[in-house]
Amino acid sequence: MIDIDPRRMIASELSLKRGAVLLWAGTKCGPVEMIKQLSEVLGISYDRPLAEQDPTFIEILLYGYKDELLTYTHKSKLKQGFYRGCVNDVKFLRDSGTTSKGNLKAINYFSGPVHCPDCIQSSHFDKECLSVTVDGQTINQASRLSIQELLLFVRDLISASKSTDTLPVLLELEERLLHLNKIGLSYLSPVYHASLEGSC
Repeated sequence: MIDIDPRRMIASELSLKRGAVLLWAGTKCGPVEMIKQLSEVLGISYDRPLAEQDPTFIEILLYGYKDELLTYTHKSKLKQGFYRGCVNDVKFLRDSGTTSKGNLKAINYFSGPVHCPDCIQSSHFDKECLSVTVDGQTINQASRLSIQELLLFVRDLISASKSTDTLPVLLELEERLLHLNKIGLSYLSPVYHASLEGSC
């Protein structure tokens, strides 16, 4: 089953200032201003990596905070609201029937297979998946490469691919990796381990 995948949404190796919430990285939209205010309310540093701070804050970033109404400034206007969470933001876009190309691209980018409860916690992959290798790499090993390393790996697979079934998947993966590289996250691993193990 395909659904919004929270593991794709937070780069805990980054600070909020550097775009840890990938959905809003590089933007100045309303949710970004709410997150700034929320970090002040909860005592979270905007400049320190999330992995070094209270792990419960990542769950709040993903699923929202309803304990306190936030007051924030956006486009020179004073506003109030509850922080909804980036998972719920993408679900709202999806369920509203948006036709915006940008919104549809975001929905697709942050969606993925729902993981079963029997997944191995340390890697999010089951034993059968971990026994399969592609060009000498298991899926767990490949997922721990940096974005640049994985991009090179995927491009090698594309060059060698003779299957019309797998090529579209590889091309889509290349597009997603290019996007992460473009917004300055090339040094990250695609799997955000710290504080997200409970999302499996």
